[in-house]
Amino acid sequence: MEPIFTSSSLLTAYQWLFEQDDEISFAMDTSGRIQLMNEAATRLLGYSATEFFTMDYTAILLKQHAAQTVQHFQRVFTGHKESFRTALRHKNRQVVYVAVTAVPIFHDQKIQGAIGIARVRTEEQYNSDLLNGQNAVLQMIAKGAPIQDVLQQIVNTIERFSPGHPCSILLLDEEKKHLYHGAASHLPNEYITAINGAAIGENQGSCGTAAFLKKPVMTTDIKQDLRWANYRDIALKHGLKACWSTPVFDNDRNVIGTFAMYYNQVSAPTSMDKRIIQEATDLASLAIQHYKAKNQIQQLAYHDYLTGLPNRRQFRRVLDETIAHSPDETHALLFLDLDRFKFINDSFGHKSGDELLKMIVGRIQSRLDDTVLFSREGGDEFTILLKAADEQQADIMAKIVLDEFRAPFTLFENDLFITASIGISLYPRDGLQEEELFRKADIAMYEAKKRGRNSYEFYTNTLDRQSLKKLKMESELRTALDRGELFLVYQPVHNLCTGQLQGAEALIRWNSRHFGLVSPADFIPLAEETGLIIPIGEWVIRTACRQLNIWQTLGQPIQSISVNLSISQFYQHNLAGMIESILQETGVHPSHVTCEITESMTMDTDNVAAVLHSLKSLGVSISIDDFGTGYSSLSYLQKLPIDTLKIDQSFVRDIAVNESAEKIATTIILMAHHLGLHVVAEGVETAEQLQILRDYRCNAAQGYLLGRPVPPDEFFPKNFPVSL
Repeated sequence: MEPIFTSSSLLTAYQWLFEQDDEISFAMDTSGRIQLMNEAATRLLGYSATEFFTMDYTAILLKQHAAQTVQHFQRVFTGHKESFRTALRHKNRQVVYVAVTAVPIFHDQKIQGAIGIARVRTEEQYNSDLLNGQNAVLQMIAKGAPIQDVLQQIVNTIERFSPGHPCSILLLDEEKKHLYHGAASHLPNEYITAINGAAIGENQGSCGTAAFLKKPVMTTDIKQDLRWANYRDIALKHGLKACWSTPVFDNDRNVIGTFAMYYNQVSAPTSMDKRIIQEATDLASLAIQHYKAKNQIQQLAYHDYLTGLPNRRQFRRVLDETIAHSPDETHALLFLDLDRFKFINDSFGHKSGDELLKMIVGRIQSRLDDTVLFSREGGDEFTILLKAADEQQADIMAKIVLDEFRAPFTLFENDLFITASIGISLYPRDGLQEEELFRKADIAMYEAKKRGRNSYEFYTNTLDRQSLKKLKMESELRTALDRGELFLVYQPVHNLCTGQLQGAEALIRWNSRHFGLVSPADFIPLAEETGLIIPIGEWVIRTACRQLNIWQTLGQPIQSISVNLSISQFYQHNLAGMIESILQETGVHPSHVTCEITESMTMDTDNVAAVLHSLKSLGVSISIDDFGTGYSSLSYLQKLPIDTLKIDQSFVRDIAVNESAEKIATTIILMAHHLGLHVVAEGVETAEQLQILRDYRCNAAQGYLLGRPVPPDEFFPKNFPVSL
């Protein structure tokens, strides 16, 4: 058959294009007969030029792609440019995936056929390109890019694999009733506006219905689909004739959004379309969950998860700002502690105690205006900041708060009467810094308790007997190390995958000749203030390493020892050199030692990174202790050489009885796993807590359920073997 294109000038122009291209270049007439094929086509598809000129193009189409491909070319033959994906059959029967761009050929103002380019993508190339796209998304997440940018990158990535298929991501709102715009590169703005806020329901287009049914909804013809009644006109107005939507799930199979791919023809998705859509939903799920977890943790950094009040970090920040901005004003700090609240927890359980705390907060908040900062310090302690308030105003506020405790609290049909004690300090009379104001308000609060509770006291100099005790304790602590009063106990850490003992955390204790057993919460801050923490910290590391060497020499099954570094230790001169010297002295391999720092110590990222890299160069591991309670930015997780996150016990404590606590703990685990970090849960006290942690693949755990801190001579065999 002679080609229909007889114009020599036309042939010359096209011939150069065809033969220079490394991709398939083709031309066909309106009946589908191939008129021109370049050398790349014969090489990539295996047919000779003669064979091409004797066949209809549909002969080399993969069967399941044939109908859609024919539709595309029919649109080209009516004057449209088309970009689409399809699959061809090589002469040797192998499948060749191509991305096609085709335009009509006009001659004498009539369409004579089509000309185009088909770019080949083998399965290997496809997988490589897809992996590159995935890596680009993951790098954006790791670098802390805004979620809108990450979702847009996902859409752009998928659209590169599906030319002519505009895509969108919608996000489920907190109330789980509506879908809101997340990303869409090539959908018309008018259409985006129309679907923004789409309801979740049975007849809410493809996306709203998919989210409602929790399964994919493949609308092949929007015009005929009853589910599109609310959005049909706007979709058809912009040439959107098919929509394939699938829900985006979190790890618990809860819907968190939808991914949709649109089409400008009545059509069903191919197997390749379905695969690409699945890749998109997986990436979207990872991104959305990451940012939800990040937002939850950032919220937690400044707010108490139980009551929603500002937490101690937020309170101290505002107090410092208030003093800095109004140094000549008087400000009042009220420190409130609930009386005998431990009795409530012991009698009714922590869950009931939490409910009572929320009721108390509700009552107090009802009496405060926006000028008052009300915060939860922790446990059953609360703080109130009165800006520009004198002693008389503080007195009135204390009475207002205590008045809210006169009526009983009804808890599970029980009327409970509870009281509070309040201590008050004033700036600048009682101190110029937040630390001093807190210390003196705390002293005043304990004086109120001594006077019978359910009362308030202002700080006075006569209450400063606590300072004398502190000075005496400091004096005793200075010689405690020489007198052998300091000792270590060891708490086991168990691997939750194997159930076996993994290691131990070394914890310091002080048995004072004058004060008896002193809580670390009392003497560690004192050691920090006085600088005694430096020699004490070195003694802890050396003693723990010696003990590990003894155990390993005896053949005891223990892999590692963890030691805590205080902030003063961390920034001491030549910390790495000191630890290296101890490792050489004790014969402990660096890989068996973990240095733990608190999350709040990571705020100065640059300086922290320098110290941690020096430690990592020794071969020791780095762990972030009390994770989730300190720093509001998560960027340090990618900047610092961290190996392990330890979930703070405040989250683990309520993980089996409080849905919010469970979500926070499990999202920390999920985030850590995505970042390739080891996760250890602290404070495990019940079998229910342990089971939840194992279900979410937490790597290891410690707590009273698995073993209390004990002296070294009691550590084995009590804590090993343990059957979990």
